Amino acid sequence: MLGLGIASSHAPALFCPPEVWPTVYAAIPDYMKGSQPHTAKNETPDAIRHQIDRSEKAFATLRRELEAFKPDALVILGDDQGDMFDESNIPAFSVFTGDSVWGSTVPTYCNEPPERSRVSIPVHTDLAKHILRGLIKRNFDPASNAKMRPLGRPDRGVSHAVIYPAPKLMPNYDIPIVPIFMNEYFPPMPSAARCYDLGIALREIVDAFPGRVAIYASGGLSHDPIGPRAGWIDEPLDRWVLERLERNEADALKNLFTFDSDTMRSGTGEIRAWISVAAACNRVAKVVEYFPSHHAKVGLGWAYWPWPAGGAMRQAAE
Repeated sequence: MLGLGIASSHAPALFCPPEVWPTVYAAIPDYMKGSQPHTAKNETPDAIRHQIDRSEKAFATLRRELEAFKPDALVILGDDQGDMFDESNIPAFSVFTGDSVWGSTVPTYCNEPPERSRVSIPVHTDLAKHILRGLIKRNFDPASNAKMRPLGRPDRGVSHAVIYPAPKLMPNYDIPIVPIFMNEYFPPMPSAARCYDLGIALREIVDAFPGRVAIYASGGLSHDPIGPRAGWIDEPLDRWVLERLERNEADALKNLFTFDSDTMRSGTGEIRAWISVAAACNRVAKVVEYFPSHHAKVGLGWAYWPWPAGGAMRQAAE
């Protein structure tokens, strides 16, 4: 049965020490650096450390919620962005049904050999196959992955949407996961309405499965890592999205991505995973933290959907 929902950004800077953050920012085009004097003035080394402290506290909140819920499995929705897949095959949706995934938890910005931080996470294969069958019955036609064979970055392993936040959420890697990869980056992409419907389908499918299942949206919010808007953040958009979650107005998010705009391209597309999880949970979310970080090049957000208070699921967990 589906219970707890969580969501967070997975910007690589969040998993790097503060001294690496200037390197992350340096990757943006030179013409964008000159357009953002506020970055040099306000995001000092002390400010960067403060942002890291805020992000660590936010992840700790999600981790505590996850630990209190004691899920039998965690369904993870996020984009692949050229890790598992390459231009030879970019599915709109793909469910991993193998026994485990592996990957490197330390971002490339840190200049560390990928094998040094490589970890393995078990996959809840029974639930994964149950979801795959359920989605096909509901006319989603997702791709199926049963083997770890990363095409985009063979030495890095599974998508960073899965592997980067994993140590923050489950340090012991002791919760079996079900990775669901969404194309949120390379046009053409699923519409917001399709992602909303995906969330509803997942709720129906998971509710029919025994045990407690949590669901996690990995990615976002607004950002364009190395594109023409790199370093610029659409804070009004981010806050509007979070406000919809707090009001349980996820259906309004179906209007996103219905028109083409520079602000809706690139990494901002990762909001699709948040839309799916909001639809799956279908209740008021609690926003834990949000702040724009120009060094991290993203509007950073964390939220969760508490499992129903007083329900049989909460009583069983407690």
